[in-house]
Amino acid sequence: MSRNRILFYIYILLNLQTFIYGQDESSKIIDSLAQLDFEKLEVTFYEMLDKSLDEAEPYAKAYLQKGIVEKTKFHTARGYYLISQLYRNNLERRIRYVDSAISVSKNLTNEKYPVFFYTHKGYLYSSSGLFNKALDYYLEALEYAKKTNNNGYVCILQHNIGIIKRKYGKYEEAKSLFKKSLIYSKSELNKNKRYKDSITYLNTLSELVSVYIFEKQIDSASHFNKIGLEISKELGVKRFFRLNQGRIDYHNDKYKKAIENLEWVLNPINESNLPGHDLISTYYYLGKSYAALSKNDRAMTYYKKIDSIFQSSHYQIPETRLAYLEIIKHYKSVNDLNNQLSYIDKFLHSDSIYNKNLLDVTNKLNMEYEVPILLEEKEKIIDELKTQNNQSNYGLLILSVVVVIILTVFVVYYQRNKKYKTRFGELMQEQKQLPKEQLIPVVEEIGIADEVVEMILKGLDNFESTNGFLQSNLTSGALASQLNTNSKYLTKVIKFKRDKNFTPYINDLRIEYIVEQLKVDVKLQNYTIKALASEAGFNSTEVFSKSFFKKTGIYPSYFIKKLQNYEKVTDKT
Repeated sequence: MSRNRILFYIYILLNLQTFIYGQDESSKIIDSLAQLDFEKLEVTFYEMLDKSLDEAEPYAKAYLQKGIVEKTKFHTARGYYLISQLYRNNLERRIRYVDSAISVSKNLTNEKYPVFFYTHKGYLYSSSGLFNKALDYYLEALEYAKKTNNNGYVCILQHNIGIIKRKYGKYEEAKSLFKKSLIYSKSELNKNKRYKDSITYLNTLSELVSVYIFEKQIDSASHFNKIGLEISKELGVKRFFRLNQGRIDYHNDKYKKAIENLEWVLNPINESNLPGHDLISTYYYLGKSYAALSKNDRAMTYYKKIDSIFQSSHYQIPETRLAYLEIIKHYKSVNDLNNQLSYIDKFLHSDSIYNKNLLDVTNKLNMEYEVPILLEEKEKIIDELKTQNNQSNYGLLILSVVVVIILTVFVVYYQRNKKYKTRFGELMQEQKQLPKEQLIPVVEEIGIADEVVEMILKGLDNFESTNGFLQSNLTSGALASQLNTNSKYLTKVIKFKRDKNFTPYINDLRIEYIVEQLKVDVKLQNYTIKALASEAGFNSTEVFSKSFFKKTGIYPSYFIKKLQNYEKVTDKT
């Protein structure tokens, strides 16, 4: 045997001895720690977890070993959960241990388990941007919570499902869930004044504020955010209210103040603890604020951070697509065709994933969340009817109700259709209106110098005639700057001379424009509602549809359908 081969075998034996010795020492440490009680092991585990994963690991393993040896399913499941927390950057491995906890705890009568583990599993998927998978486990957890009458977890799961609805633009539904969750969490806070209850309440309050911001109900958002800032002064959750304040400042044209709040959110301590959607939102509003101050290079830095998040994880929320649109707009403005094309491709890829996920999540919410709720309500109604009526009257009552509903639906449909046809006819006959100031009588003094009013009105005339209102993300501050005035004077003149607040004024101009364009441009009639909204300067399809209905009395889809039929009839005659 050669000398080199002998040395190789000696090396293997020495390393094997070290490995076995190390394993033996590790087992001894775990055996020793397993003599401690479960509470001591868990408390020490969490103390060590913040310092070192290696130091925390033996306590989690000792907890699990003790649970298995003593054959207590509760503690065994809890042990698997503790070990899962050691794998913060390995979702697959972390999920594996949570699944073990679920498997052990499935038949427990404890009201907290397995609902806690299903909820946690949903949270892990949600934190990684896998909202469809997250929804699966939230719904399963909700089923367990309802079975055990665990109102605390019903509240938490309403909050979590509300977040998913918010991320996919279902703001009204999300707001409803957050408000239900707040009612319960506030009642618990009033009873117990515990730290945990306070965090639950504040998390939901911050999400409700976010919805108000997305709906551009800035006064409501500001009101509730002040409450959150006051209560969360000494708590880590304060960062969410500072983020909200930054977004509110941006919408109030206070760009420097917005940047101050948003950069505080991104300090090293906070940034590492920010959930993905809040990190993206922070980057997006920093970008918008710097762009508003004409610091486009800084703005692009933050928009590209959002692109990096999407490229590495496919994690996306509505602000992701908006960031791509800002990047594309920038490269178009500097005539950088290569980068413009590259980011258009990225945007289309991002949009295709978002739309697919939106469809999957919407179907799941409808079939597995909304439908069961309706079925529960149906059962309650039937039970109430049974207590009020005998069996013979019951069948007659149901039949009567069904007939009334059918007749009501028919009458409502007929009247609505008749009303829509009338409005369509009126729209087709309407001519371009006279300048607005000739239609609105002056009912009181504006309180602004006549020459200033005259200057603003001339500016507005030019703004309307050149279709300046088609600019997306148009604010009163931005328009006031274009007209060399301030937003206070501008909105006051619009109020008195156009008889509207700023937002309805802009939206009405956009709707009037798109209605006229649809009448004369057949190509536009083949656009999607989303594309028409963009053509008219709207960022949101929902806002466009609502504004169209408010202005015309019919929805854009109905108007286009009737317009196409109208064109066919006209061609034949």
